Amino acid sequence: MIRNILGGMVLAACGTIALADTAPAPATKDETAVLAAMDRYLAAISASDLDTMASMQTPDGTNYRARALPSGGMEILGRPNSYWVDPARKDGHTYRERYWSPTVLVRGSIAMVWAPYEFWIDGKTSHCGIDTFSFIKVGDEWHVANSMWTVEPDACPELRPADPASVRPAG
Repeated sequence: MIRNILGGMVLAACGTIALADTAPAPATKDETAVLAAMDRYLAAISASDLDTMASMQTPDGTNYRARALPSGGMEILGRPNSYWVDPARKDGHTYRERYWSPTVLVRGSIAMVWAPYEFWIDGKTSHCGIDTFSFIKVGDEWHVANSMWTVEPDACPELRPADPASVRPAG
């Protein structure tokens, strides 16, 4: 019986240690600023605000989309950042992109955000996937340098957050 009690205490202690190891660290000032920039950029995407998007990204940056194919595998398509802010791309559709559970890495004037996301077209879910955005600090502001994302129409149930309040940007 004592062995069972001690075993339970060891398991409880290990569980506490495991939980402590997986708890998110407090965000640094730079991590908070990078996420604020990510929120502004995605809000601009959702508002089709090409001017704000252009002002927040490097014109010579690149992005890659990896779209899941029905037959398996991924179709990779690369484009320059300038493609997304071309006024000729306005097509009358409404878009919305939101993310959650971001992982943020910052070192000096570079940063990376990795997060699951959901994308809507005209109020309906189009797909979910993973976003990765790299940022560069220019002066006091973080700018989108490059980005990549997966397009996974069937992944929404798997990727959606358990807590809808964690979705960013708010609104």
